Amino acid sequence: MAFESLSNNFRETSEKLQEYGTSTAEYYKLRLFKSSMKGAISLVNLLVFGSLFLFVLLFLSVGMAFLIGNSLGKVSYGFFIMGGFYGIITLLMYIFGRNTIERNMLIKFSRLVYDEDDITPKQAAEGELEEYAETLEKEHL
Repeated sequence: MAFESLSNNFRETSEKLQEYGTSTAEYYKLRLFKSSMKGAISLVNLLVFGSLFLFVLLFLSVGMAFLIGNSLGKVSYGFFIMGGFYGIITLLMYIFGRNTIERNMLIKFSRLVYDEDDITPKQAAEGELEEYAETLEKEHL
């Protein structure tokens, strides 16, 4: 009788471990799906709004180049001045803004991948162990 009880406990433990492995795998699949979808949505938003912003900037730059060029007497001067302006902005961003941009991107994408409301694997495992302990206590009563 003791051997049969021990055998049942081993069988139940094996089943619980298999259930735990399956639920852990499912949890990580869902978490990966959630993270990848958030990343994809952010990428699409960046592409849509970034391209619209670039069109606005392009037309404003061309208009400003024509305005500057007409006031200086040659249209090409306006385009050279606008090109130089964007070159200086790019150089300043490269020198002073790289670390800020990298930090902001890291923070933003870390928030996408790691939510505060997600439970950690440790918390999930502790919950599974508590549930298993309660199941064993009920069986022994």
